[in-house]
Amino acid sequence: EREVTVLQTGQAEYNWQVPNFTKPKKEDLIVYEVLIRDFDADRNFQDLIDKIDYFRNLKINAIELMPVMEFEGNESWGYNTSFHMALDKFYGTETKFKEFIDLCHQNGIAVILDLALNHAFGRSPMVRMWMLDDDNNGWGEPSSENPYFNENATHSYGVGSDFDHSSLRTQNYTERVIKHWIENFKIDGFRWDLTKGFTQNCTSGDEGCTNAYQQDRVDILKAYADYSWGLDETHYVIFEHLGGDSEEQQWANYRLGDAVPKGIMMWSEMWNDYKNLANGSASNFDGMGHLAHGFTEKRTLGYPESHDKDRIMYEMITFGNGGSGYTLNTALTRMSALGAVTIPIPGPKMLWHFADLGMDNSIWLCSDGVTVNSDYDGNNDGDCKLDTKPQPQWTEMWLDDPNRNQIYNDWARINSLKVNEDVFEGNYSINSGTLTPRIYIWDDALPANMLKNVVILANFSNTSQDIVPDFPYDGPWYDLMDDTGSTSISVLDTTDPITIASGGFRIYGNAIPETLSNPSLEVNNGLKIYPNPVESTFSINKTIDGLQVYDITGKLIKSFDGTFEKGHDFDISELTQSIYFIKIKNSSGEIQSAKLIKI
Repeated sequence: EREVTVLQTGQAEYNWQVPNFTKPKKEDLIVYEVLIRDFDADRNFQDLIDKIDYFRNLKINAIELMPVMEFEGNESWGYNTSFHMALDKFYGTETKFKEFIDLCHQNGIAVILDLALNHAFGRSPMVRMWMLDDDNNGWGEPSSENPYFNENATHSYGVGSDFDHSSLRTQNYTERVIKHWIENFKIDGFRWDLTKGFTQNCTSGDEGCTNAYQQDRVDILKAYADYSWGLDETHYVIFEHLGGDSEEQQWANYRLGDAVPKGIMMWSEMWNDYKNLANGSASNFDGMGHLAHGFTEKRTLGYPESHDKDRIMYEMITFGNGGSGYTLNTALTRMSALGAVTIPIPGPKMLWHFADLGMDNSIWLCSDGVTVNSDYDGNNDGDCKLDTKPQPQWTEMWLDDPNRNQIYNDWARINSLKVNEDVFEGNYSINSGTLTPRIYIWDDALPANMLKNVVILANFSNTSQDIVPDFPYDGPWYDLMDDTGSTSISVLDTTDPITIASGGFRIYGNAIPETLSNPSLEVNNGLKIYPNPVESTFSINKTIDGLQVYDITGKLIKSFDGTFEKGHDFDISELTQSIYFIKIKNSSGEIQSAKLIKI
């Protein structure tokens, strides 16, 4: 097998509908991790384009694609990359990929690429130009003369051929890769795979050295972040390091004082803790927040599931309930509660695709859709971890299954609250280590009539529990999962217990949130209405190309056509007192919406 390079002149430029996308704030990110191969039947970019409503209605604001660069073979997770600046043709064309990115940006969704620059695989010309090829077949490992690669990995997690990031040639190549995706594809950020491998100080068998603080990788990875921010000062930099806090603090706290605050987001794997909790075992999940890691700002990208761990649904059905396993519907119910104690914790969060529908395929499920074959079963017959997975979420129409759809709707509501309510950028405390965890979120700087205090209660025991809420003060507390704002409790004693069924949860707030309740319209960051409530006229904080006013059912009530500068007065004096929603198209081509109250 050999590669062929094709040069095509005179290619038509892609016509970007959103040339300058305004990214969601790091603190508000809800990242949806996707493996295109296992997302839909055709396994290509068009599948993602066709499912944009699925992403939009889930209210996520970023999609992270597992590697799409040219990799070995056709079906892969993508980490066996050979050509870091070429799209893998299995997924589609460059034009189609740009169309997907552009469509995401039109819907307020950032696009992040998973980037494996710790290594390259054997088809890489940089390996093959300087390699050991004793049998003269055109393949081999890097030789000592190779200016890009180490002969042997200088860390304990070696895969493929190990890049030497102390080499100026490797650094130049890495910067070319960064620039290519940012400038040519308007990529919003990178998730850097296996950053522990960016050291030259260790050996392939020394895990202690690899996991210890290494100044050389701290420095080189800061330099790569600097280069990225030099091209795009709002670029997301995410490291999959999974290392010690002292080293991760060097990146998370880096350049926070810039006019546009930086700081590198660090993957925080919380699978074991949340898996245990879902299974009915008390577990401490404080690491979901930045405070547990000693970060100055909210740069912990926490997640309960990822591509690299088994499905929590599978774990619950197989091992939950003291080992006897939960029924499917019981496990599905507990997934909504799992979202309630993960997503709202201030700071960026990540969801693995179809966890929001209760995906219960094991990571070890083979491509036949039946056999579960792990490398832990003692059979020594390999495993199916990397196998292409079946897609029951579409073939079995899970969105029409009320038990699975409930997770999707619950998580969408929680996502919407997190993205749109300022309090979720505030302070927090986590009371975990129990089957009835409590989370408190607050921002004392917000006005008293706004949502400024949130109390989250959940019950992961197998029986109904009376949970002491310890509300910060008495008065009305609203059920934030009710988007009509009509469900509340009157708290006279802040310690009066609240009964929550097994697998249930509550999210209470001191005020009715401003979050858009109409599912047909979407709220995006940054759109502000003033004054609000409105008596006769209102203005917004953006220059726009048209504005529409909808009633609470989604019916178009009034339309303002044309281009309007920031601060323009829109007259709605003839409208009756009610709740409305405005939808605008800003100067970047993005569609944004917000709730308006007419008095």
